[in-house]
This record gives sequence, structure tokens and C-alpha cells, in this order.
Amino acid sequence: GRDGMTIFGQRQTPKKRRKSRTAFTNHQIYELEKRFLYQKYLSPADRDQIAQQLGLTNAQVITWFQNRRAKLKRDLEEMKADVESAKKLGPNPAVDIVALAELDPSAEGRGKARPGRRDSEEEEEEEEEDVEIDVDD
Repeated sequence: GRDGMTIFGQRQTPKKRRKSRTAFTNHQIYELEKRFLYQKYLSPADRDQIAQQLGLTNAQVITWFQNRRAKLKRDLEEMKADVESAKKLGPNPAVDIVALAELDPSAEGRGKARPGRRDSEEEEEEEEEDVEIDVDD
């Protein structure tokens, strides 16, 4: 057949082995992400420079940037869909949005105590946070 297969489903010519998946180091990812923040597309010269600097091939840098742009696009579309579904739900007084001014920048993540709060206050608030809202699918 045209696809290089025999009638029995075997290949006439052995298929080229696909390159195994590259495991990037944390340092390589950090540097690639840092660059991606302000430059979504690289010129060939930039690509060569980054590949050399990070010990990667040109093809690896090209592929990483392609994949990263695709991920950004997916994430943006997902966020857009989330905003749309939130609009459909309408305003919900049960959801308590903490004012940004109230957040303690030294507390990482949600639910960390802010200075001057009593433990009982914190427990009450945490209980309120766990309310599940049923949404008809």
C-alpha cells in the first residue's frame, strides 16, 4: 500500500525509531521559561544561542517553544471558558472573596493565619470555605 504497509499489516521498510523523550533539567526549564516570558518566538540566532548555552540541540529548543506556545494557548482557552461559565452562574453571595489588601504577602497559599486573628475565627472561616456548590451538568 501507499503507507508502506503490506497487506498483512507489516512494514516493508523498517520505520525510523522515534527519538526518546528528552528529560529537561530544572535549570534548562527555568531558563527556557524565563525567555518565554518576554519572547514567544525565537530568531534562528537566538535559538542557536539558547541551545548552546543550555546544552540542547536546535531541534529541542524549537520543539520546546512550539509545545510551550501550544500550552499557553490551551491555558488561555481554559481560562476563557472558566470566566464564561462563572458568568453563567451569576453573582454568588456564598462565595467569600478576600480583599487583596487583607492578604498577608508572607503567608503562602490560602488559609494561612493573618496577624491578629483568633484561632476560633480561623476555624470558622475554614469550615465555611469547604461548602460545595452543586452545579447541574
